[in-house]
Amino acid sequence: MNRLPASLHRLSVALVALTMIALGGGAIAWRTGIDPLHEWIDRIDETAIPRAVEQPWWMWVLLAVAVVALGWGLLLISTNIAPRAVDDVDLPDSDETGGLTIAPKLIASAVTAELEGNPLLHKVSATAIDDRARSIIRVVVTARPNRSYDEITAPVEAAVDSITTALGSSDVHVQAFVHFEK
Repeated sequence: MNRLPASLHRLSVALVALTMIALGGGAIAWRTGIDPLHEWIDRIDETAIPRAVEQPWWMWVLLAVAVVALGWGLLLISTNIAPRAVDDVDLPDSDETGGLTIAPKLIASAVTAELEGNPLLHKVSATAIDDRARSIIRVVVTARPNRSYDEITAPVEAAVDSITTALGSSDVHVQAFVHFEK
């Protein structure tokens, strides 16, 4: 998830959590009779809500709260639906006239094609993702349990080194995960 959507999600959770903590703490303080909070809660006018409901502005307050909640909810949902696509990468100093632009997903698919031909590896996937404003090429390989870690990491390390060399000083990071089947 990108930084802005992640921040919105964390802010939403923090607001709900702080509200629940405050309400829960107030309820506990009132039930246990802790003096300042117990007295404050006892001073709350219980007829204020029924009186407010009878006012003409009450419907507008409810409508505004509903619109804000609906908008905020749709915003949070839309940030989860948004694809985590990685922008094209400009490779510096690729030729004398300027840089070369390449899509990281093409590099990921080339790595997948290269590693799938290796008989040591059972499953291979490589994806280009945008994770919190960091472009990442993630290589995930699965091997059978009768293989050693060194056997599996040799071709994966070669692929990661090839990606790193090809990308040069660009901002794309490379991750490699090795899984062994049970």
